[in-house]
Amino acid sequence: MEPTRETKRLRARQTASGPLAIAVFALCLALSATAPTLADDNQGWTALFVNGPATDGKFLLWFDGHARFRDDAQELGVSIIRPGVGWRLSDKLSLWAGVARVTVYIDGPDIDEDRIWQQATYRLGSPFGGSLSGRTRLEQRFRDDQGDDTGWRIRQFVRWAKPIGDTKFGWLVWDELFWGLNDADWGQRDGFDQNRLLIGFTWQANDRMRIEAGYLNNILDTPGGSDRTNHNVSVGLAVGL
Repeated sequence: MEPTRETKRLRARQTASGPLAIAVFALCLALSATAPTLADDNQGWTALFVNGPATDGKFLLWFDGHARFRDDAQELGVSIIRPGVGWRLSDKLSLWAGVARVTVYIDGPDIDEDRIWQQATYRLGSPFGGSLSGRTRLEQRFRDDQGDDTGWRIRQFVRWAKPIGDTKFGWLVWDELFWGLNDADWGQRDGFDQNRLLIGFTWQANDRMRIEAGYLNNILDTPGGSDRTNHNVSVGLAVGL
């Protein structure tokens, strides 16, 4: 009996599915072979931000400090101290400059990094009933553990916040992209470095104090050429001068 048209169609699909299954299996093996050597991590990030006018004039002060805990938030992984000064050009634009000390705690000698940074902070409008602001920061990074090159990196930060009714709470979303501008002999590479995306809320304790908290997704480019994702709980205290 001659096969029907539907039978021929079914046989053709089965014939085609064999090579397809083999190809998918081979692709899975290849992906597993090239999987990142650094595992994803759950971390806890804490931060303190203090900034505002030093007097009633346009001179501004800046400070932020960070303690970031790795390995399911059980061990201190990174600490940052970053002071700076600024000048308010207008109600919508301020220029800043400062230094930073970053310490990475590892099994062995700690890694210390010094930075010089310049940045502009600005307002971008009020979309969707909230406030949109931005920060563009340029960094010069120095490390003496593996080399003496200066690593140049740019960071673009965008923040949106919106009050929830008449309460002290508000919605918060921000994103920061890090991009290396050159290769450095101590490890920095030209191109995408990392991205941080936070989704959470704010609580305005009083006129000068605000707490920001939420889930922070951190994607990093690793030396092996694969991305690593850290899932972080982030809590920050912002104090205005």
